[in-house]
Amino acid sequence: MIKKKSKNLLILIFVILSVAFCSIIWKYINLNISNVTQAKGTITLQGHSTDSDTLRYIVFILLPLFVFILSFYLLKKTKTKSFIEIITLPKIQSIKGYDILFPAIILSSFIILQFCSLTLPIGPIDTFHDGELFSVTKNVILNGTFFLDTYTIHGFSDIFYPLIFWKLTGLETIGSGRLFFFFLNILIKFLCLILSYQLIKFSNVKNKTIFFIIFSLILLSFSDYQVPINFSLFSYRDIYIIFYLIFLTKLFTSEKISLITKFFLGSIPPFALIMHIDTGVFLFVLLISVLFYFVINKKFKIASHIILFTFLSFTLILLFFGFEELNNFIKNALTIILSMDYLHGTEYPEPFFSIGDNKNGMRATRGLLLQLSAGLFVTYNIISKKNTMSNGGKVFFIFLFFLSFIMYKNALGRSDSYHIRMSNDLPILINSFFILNLLILKIEKNLKSVSITKKKIAIFSLVLCSILFVKDIDFLKIQNYPNEVQKLLNLPNKHFIDENRYQFIDKYKKISIQDKCFQNFTDDLILLYLINKPSCTKFVASWLASPEHLQDEYIKSLKDSKPNYIVYNSVYFKVDGIEISDRLQKVNKFIQKNYKFFQKINTYDILIIRD
Repeated sequence: MIKKKSKNLLILIFVILSVAFCSIIWKYINLNISNVTQAKGTITLQGHSTDSDTLRYIVFILLPLFVFILSFYLLKKTKTKSFIEIITLPKIQSIKGYDILFPAIILSSFIILQFCSLTLPIGPIDTFHDGELFSVTKNVILNGTFFLDTYTIHGFSDIFYPLIFWKLTGLETIGSGRLFFFFLNILIKFLCLILSYQLIKFSNVKNKTIFFIIFSLILLSFSDYQVPINFSLFSYRDIYIIFYLIFLTKLFTSEKISLITKFFLGSIPPFALIMHIDTGVFLFVLLISVLFYFVINKKFKIASHIILFTFLSFTLILLFFGFEELNNFIKNALTIILSMDYLHGTEYPEPFFSIGDNKNGMRATRGLLLQLSAGLFVTYNIISKKNTMSNGGKVFFIFLFFLSFIMYKNALGRSDSYHIRMSNDLPILINSFFILNLLILKIEKNLKSVSITKKKIAIFSLVLCSILFVKDIDFLKIQNYPNEVQKLLNLPNKHFIDENRYQFIDKYKKISIQDKCFQNFTDDLILLYLINKPSCTKFVASWLASPEHLQDEYIKSLKDSKPNYIVYNSVYFKVDGIEISDRLQKVNKFIQKNYKFFQKINTYDILIIRD
């Protein structure tokens, strides 16, 4: 026993030393800037390369994992699997479901009660986040096209989400657009229950229903009803990730894979790519790795079916949008992928050494450690001969950690506390699963005589949910919920905006009554929606046109549309405090040459075209 503990302690010391080494060399890992689009943002002004942060992250996570594997093999060789055993697809034994009927009903009831107790989003407009959705969607409606005349930040979701509820309610109001995101978030809650049910199948604990209840509550705590800004661990951006993971588990819980499972595994990544660009890219990388794994294990039938459904999905997308629209989306997506880190990026804080000096230092360090601990849990279960979970589960968690590893790129690109927190979703999920699995196995080992009946499980679920949800449930709000929803849907836009902006909109509409389009050269993105005119260029959000080739396109659009007026400056919001004129210097030069100051309407500077 003493020898075993000393070996474990030695492995732990090696890992800690490797983490310390990676922290020390972090700032010395530097690469040249590879800003091929010449986009401008905070990070380019600092002369920092986001590729450096990516490489630093890879070293920080993979080196300690390598040290752990090497020391484990050297010190515990008899308790480890061979390389062939690890890469070989184990025999998948069909895992039967377990009884969750009463806990699922209780959890679902509390989810619905919480949803109907919510304070609806009637707060002031967020000029940037509300604006990037409502103005983009309004531009699409006014132009009658999707990507031909509109450039999006995230993808089709920027258009589709507000549009669908506007069409369903018949009201193109801010309240209507915001409410749809509440429904997306409650969908996430129910998807978390399904994901929890699927993941618990991999565990070897006897009391899986207890595991399901506790783990479901952990996953439910990941999401919250925040509108318009949602930086929860799980937000509406993660719907496709959760949905995909649910079907991915099915590959490793049954010998027979249904055609429906293969369909969703092949079709979700293409649709995710259209809806939310970065999510789709991550899922495609995961899909390719899954296909590669099944091919090397000679499971050609499964791989070929999934590939077939992927191509079928792309065909359906092409038929829906048409070639020209899809071509414009691809150009949009490629530019976002290549330039967003430089448009909106910030340097990732140095682990440990930045704590106290950088406001995001603590969270940045914690994020790396959560990712590393998740990797250690997964790696240990892969190489160890211990049997705490099914063989299929061990393979699944390899892919889950791989997805977690690559998705942390979001935190490396925009390294503020909010984006770092959002990128901790999968690491926390992995850590929570393994810790809870070990705890329940330990308790079961020491309390073999305790019997758990359906009645006890129902009472346990009810008591636990009551304790955790009690602060969120308000029966008076539940009673008035339908009326509150109707009130939100019908709130006039004036309710959401301040008097200064309202007066500007009113005055600007009068002076620009002859203009057929509206050109906004500020980050006050809500303006187009409120003025209700299509954009003179496809760049509703001008800051996205910072890449040089897009600035050329912007100038061409201005030459073609010849807007009489341009809203040139607004005091409300500037992305990272950088003026649009600094981001788009070529466009600004063209505007200064062809436009002159007209008048200041409240806090807005208006330019007029020169004679």
